[in-house]
Amino acid sequence: MYNNSRDPPSQILLLILTQLPPSFPLTNEYLHKKFNEFGDIKKILIFERGKTNKAFVEYHNLKSAISARKQLNGLNIQGGKMIIHFSRLKNLNLEIVDNSRGTDYTQASSNSQNSDSILHSKTDDNIRVNLTNHISQSSSSRANSSPVRNEDINRLLDYDDDDFDIWKQEIQLNLTDMHPEIQTLLRQKQSKLLRIASVDSKVTAKMIYNVFSKFGNIEEILYQKQQQKAYVKFQTINQATIAKEYLNNTQFFDSILRIYFEPLQPLQPTSLQDEYMIYYNENCTQKIMPLSPNLIITGVQDPTEISELIKMFAKIKDIKIHVNCLQLSMCSIADTLKIMAVFSDYEFKNQKLNIILK
Repeated sequence: MYNNSRDPPSQILLLILTQLPPSFPLTNEYLHKKFNEFGDIKKILIFERGKTNKAFVEYHNLKSAISARKQLNGLNIQGGKMIIHFSRLKNLNLEIVDNSRGTDYTQASSNSQNSDSILHSKTDDNIRVNLTNHISQSSSSRANSSPVRNEDINRLLDYDDDDFDIWKQEIQLNLTDMHPEIQTLLRQKQSKLLRIASVDSKVTAKMIYNVFSKFGNIEEILYQKQQQKAYVKFQTINQATIAKEYLNNTQFFDSILRIYFEPLQPLQPTSLQDEYMIYYNENCTQKIMPLSPNLIITGVQDPTEISELIKMFAKIKDIKIHVNCLQLSMCSIADTLKIMAVFSDYEFKNQKLNIILK
């Protein structure tokens, strides 16, 4: 038996590792050794290090991911704990992230890909219809945007019998018996529109844009300051999904961000205090980097003066001053987000600063 995950089974696992000792070397090689016991691994990406470490593990085969989660979820690692969720990402694209944190094992396991591509479906038509209806209701956004939805359904049906009975029981849960916030989480469908709750009162719409735009092209932002709530509409569902994966439950100033998918709807200010912004993007692509305490700030006319200004907003572990450039090592991801929010496109001595995650 495996514990309920927040999302349906997926070949990509999201690992959240907490309270690891600072001396513990969390590497792709370590994760590969742990998870490769359950099947051939396609890719691994460690995208956040710090008090909480986060990583993705992508398998070639759905059953391998289910088996790995069943056996390793809650594992104690030198006093720390590993929690495993099924991710909503469709694939890991290591070309758009810092390759030093990601490893592609596709070449090494090319022989296993051929065998893993052979799908065996159940012959119980009633089960197939019921599960197909459930998936279409709970993931209609993804179904519309994904041409391989039928293949995904077949893979869901390729459980051994015990796993399949467990999944049937889970999707038939009575949501009305659950806490309202849990109901909201379980009813979410992927969308280009995100709702951000618990936004700190010091934050502005421009700060929200500065942080969320690092993960994709934004079309609209509505910031309802009095309600401490914001809506961010991305150009694509994938961009919204990436932003949610990176930023959900992170500290932003003095609040913890709670991020939910929201059904598409017109965004309109309802009070004079609301901030509403529209952005025009020409389908430009950008390199998305994992959240990191390490930053590079370019376009700096006076590095010494701007470094003193930055110290007023966040805690810095180390700072290296170069010509027209600063290299910062922040004390936490929360400090990184503060600097991104305040100083992205900040005009200093007639020149805009550019912040790059390293």
